[in-house]
Amino acid sequence: MEKSVLSELFKTEERIRILWYVAERSPVTATAVAAATGTSKALVSRYLRLLARSGFCTQRGREYIWSGNAQSLAVKRLLNIDLLVAAVPLPEWARGVGVYGSYAEGTNTADSDLDLWVLVDEYTPDLEVPAARVGRSAGAAVGTEANLLILTPDRLSDLRETDRPFYTSLVRSSVTLGGASIDIY
Repeated sequence: MEKSVLSELFKTEERIRILWYVAERSPVTATAVAAATGTSKALVSRYLRLLARSGFCTQRGREYIWSGNAQSLAVKRLLNIDLLVAAVPLPEWARGVGVYGSYAEGTNTADSDLDLWVLVDEYTPDLEVPAARVGRSAGAAVGTEANLLILTPDRLSDLRETDRPFYTSLVRSSVTLGGASIDIY
């Protein structure tokens, strides 16, 4: 049986840093990746060739472009979720917390913002400050601006009735990072 490429992709912390960098920026060169990730150019070059051979990237001259195929999206989605689970703990005042949009789908780039939701039983104005803290903390961990959507069961029901396209997109693309999921409403 042939060795899985996944074991090679995630073999070391250095490889994961390279993978993160390449998956968010396109196109990249070995020199730029090595400088940005603090890894050797030789390691980066070998790893980029592995990514290209395995279909995660395509190579054009010295540049590597992240692919939009199912396998690449799934790996990027896994990287995003792994980062966000650590960066966005479930607040004690919330029932659930999750991500939606490009970070949940694995289509984010270095310019993408982070879309998060927090599920609470009831919205009260005193949630604004702790909710904003959750958004700032998550955005800082990811290195981008974060948008936080506070949801209640009533708000989800209202969205389902008044903005079906957004509601469907939210539920379809959402990944629960902790606590209750929004797809039960």
